[in-house]
Amino acid sequence: MKAGGLGPIEAPQLTPSATATDSPTPTPTPSASPTGTPASTTPVKGIDVSEYQGTIDWAQVKAAGKDFAVIRVSDGTGHLDTKFSANWTGAKNAGVVRGSYQFFRASEDATAQANLLLSKIGTYEATDIPPVLDVEVMDGQTKAKVLSGIATWVSVVAPAIGRKPIIYTSPGFWDGLGAPADTTATLWVAHWGVSSPTLPNSWTDWAFWQYSDTGSVSGISGAVDLDEFHGASSDLAQFLAHGP
Repeated sequence: MKAGGLGPIEAPQLTPSATATDSPTPTPTPSASPTGTPASTTPVKGIDVSEYQGTIDWAQVKAAGKDFAVIRVSDGTGHLDTKFSANWTGAKNAGVVRGSYQFFRASEDATAQANLLLSKIGTYEATDIPPVLDVEVMDGQTKAKVLSGIATWVSVVAPAIGRKPIIYTSPGFWDGLGAPADTTATLWVAHWGVSSPTLPNSWTDWAFWQYSDTGSVSGISGAVDLDEFHGASSDLAQFLAHGP
């Protein structure tokens, strides 16, 4: 997956008329009760990053309107992302909701991959997005081996965090696996250049959508993946607290 303004205006000084007489003070007309500000329905925007984005200025990312970020932990067990620790801490310090992801290697032990991710994120916090398994390559394995590895990874991560983890995939790749009709994981769908993503056949809804891999965001040098949460900020808070 890679301020200025006008100064105060003085009120004119009124001189009372010498012939003016007292008159009854009119009863003010009651004003209508104010109505509450409607909740925002604007989808929450975010990014996903890895070491390929270099050093990120997270304060600028937040100021640019990116409210969440999913950060790579590793490529399988063989390569730890060199920017994970800096990004993991930097995003939180800037007030960006953070999540972690791991590029899945079906040729490697799925339990070891899951345990590596869990060790790097430390104690799972309810303010974080649940961990993500990035499923997008066969890695030289059979469909059955890929699906078995995914199921094992989910079975390790889910009880460790007390939540459904998330699967990142595209409809074309996932459907090509002949995947089951349902899954215990939440969906983050990758589908670029469309107004609404197509769902892989194991899900009836998506939580996150990667809609571009060529985004430009202040605080990041070069292209970055752009994402959207399926709901407004209040929905994201509900998702973090209770799940989909």
